Amino acid sequence: MRVLVVEDDIEIRELIGYFLEKENFEIDKVDNGLDALKILKKNKHQVIVLDLMIPGLDGKNFTKIVKNLPEEYGNPKIIMVTAKTEIEDVLEGLEIGADDYLRKPFDPRELVLRVKKLVKNDESSKKEFDENYRFENITIDNSKHIVTYDEKEIDLSKKEYDLLALLIRNKGLVVTRDKILDEVWNSSYYTGDRTVDVYISKLREKLPILSDCIHTVKGVGYKLKEKK
Repeated sequence: MRVLVVEDDIEIRELIGYFLEKENFEIDKVDNGLDALKILKKNKHQVIVLDLMIPGLDGKNFTKIVKNLPEEYGNPKIIMVTAKTEIEDVLEGLEIGADDYLRKPFDPRELVLRVKKLVKNDESSKKEFDENYRFENITIDNSKHIVTYDEKEIDLSKKEYDLLALLIRNKGLVVTRDKILDEVWNSSYYTGDRTVDVYISKLREKLPILSDCIHTVKGVGYKLKEKK
């Protein structure tokens, strides 16, 4: 399993590399966003440990490029590591495609555990889910990472896509808030009590059919049911 560490602080970069190599990960290390794109294109890493404040190309723009061009850069999981601590920074990072978010200073052992969790979840999802699955007139194509409704492509953010996929995979079952936070947001940080509600509202707005299909289970979570 190959991990790309993108960090301009040499001590932190070497520390992360040391702990990951102890766990038998193959490591590439760079100190700026432009070099990171070059090596990622060549090696197609499974996980990227990414500092936000890096020279050349900052972490947010790097993430946008990688997530929008999977044919060039693969589909790596991204852990953002940064000294920024405002909740708005966390939510923005997740919105543009980060899979996890770790605040500095951090314990490198925790970072290793998060990398392992992302790898495990990614491998499980590849084994468990079909490339295409449907609900009503909604189709999710995992191979292309697109959602269509009545054959029209719907523009969803990564978190909206992941939340929709989770609900469809569990249609007819109650999906608890804890499960949603764990699988969509990794439960690694505080996102606010209303975060899940906000994203449910976004799905209902972008896919109006869901207004009648996503049912709130008060105090527990949500259930997706087909229209009668």
